[in-house]
Amino acid sequence: MTAAKKLARSETSLEAGRVERVREAVVVRLASGSYEARRAKSCLVAPDLGDKVLCAIEPEGVYVLAVLEGRESAPTRLAADGDIEVQARGGHVAICASKRVDIASGGGVAVTGAEVHVRAAKGSVAVEELGFFGRLVQAEVARVALVAQEVDSRLTRLTLRAKRVFRFVEELDQTRAGSVDLRAESMIGIRGENAVVSARVLAKIDGEQIHIG
Repeated sequence: MTAAKKLARSETSLEAGRVERVREAVVVRLASGSYEARRAKSCLVAPDLGDKVLCAIEPEGVYVLAVLEGRESAPTRLAADGDIEVQARGGHVAICASKRVDIASGGGVAVTGAEVHVRAAKGSVAVEELGFFGRLVQAEVARVALVAQEVDSRLTRLTLRAKRVFRFVEELDQTRAGSVDLRAESMIGIRGENAVVSARVLAKIDGEQIHIG
């Protein structure tokens, strides 16, 4: 039978059947024929073609109450028309998988909580535009590699403590400051093809020995 029958029953009963079509509407084949069925609100598993389902047959129509059996290796899809909200009053919600967990949205994804913890052996983040607003950032890493076209930083204070610092600049290295204080415990070396030292008011060289030339 290709077309779904209209229901002609006055009592309510339960019957199992097979899903024949899931396009515009779910069509279920029962013992008495094929009927268009609506999925009950409590049935979150979306029926698929060939699934064995339990139906409630009422005068108003046929309702799919549960999916009893699906095709082997076919995924189980939880679907609903409208919003879905999962609550655990006084407890917690856990999502576990032996392989992986994917979260996909055509709109936005929001995570809100008193604390957020992410732990993984490897991780990658691909974001075209990122905005971060926070009060404190603490990080402990063994190695950081950064590749960028431009880096702009605006800081009130910057303190750097390191054992060794190496800087390699191919073109221009420019510093503009109100005052610059360079101090070294042993030696400061300034070398270049040309060296120019100029002062508008005073230029002073002081030392126990001064060698020029």
